[in-house]
Amino acid sequence: MMLPKGPDLSLIFVRTDYGDDDAWQQALAAANAVYEDDVAERMGAQLQPVESPELANLTPHQLVALPREDYLTAIAVADEQAMRDHTVLFVDFDEYGDQIGRTFRSVPWEVELIVANLSLANMDFAEFADSVDSDGVFRGF
Repeated sequence: MMLPKGPDLSLIFVRTDYGDDDAWQQALAAANAVYEDDVAERMGAQLQPVESPELANLTPHQLVALPREDYLTAIAVADEQAMRDHTVLFVDFDEYGDQIGRTFRSVPWEVELIVANLSLANMDFAEFADSVDSDGVFRGF
């Protein structure tokens, strides 16, 4: 399996849990939903879904080891936990950094902010990963 090139100004959303198609649709909808914000107009994260049985149950380190069509700085992952609680797992793919494979989770309403800032290189992966709560979930700054 080769990971596809990410869309402009967004990330790929890799499905690794295949136990429940309805849960996948709900997780995808939650991650891409438009959440109201008093500060800026929101458009949703517009994550590009990537599905293949070859991706089933892969860990972040196994995903990082997969070949890619093009350079990826990060990916979003829909794993077993995401199917239950709709958090999105982010994995650092930056080969030029020293934390490749690092992960953090985010609540759905923060996904668009994360995707936009990573895609535009306004912020780097560590800024989000270093700002998670004690349970490893990013809920905003």
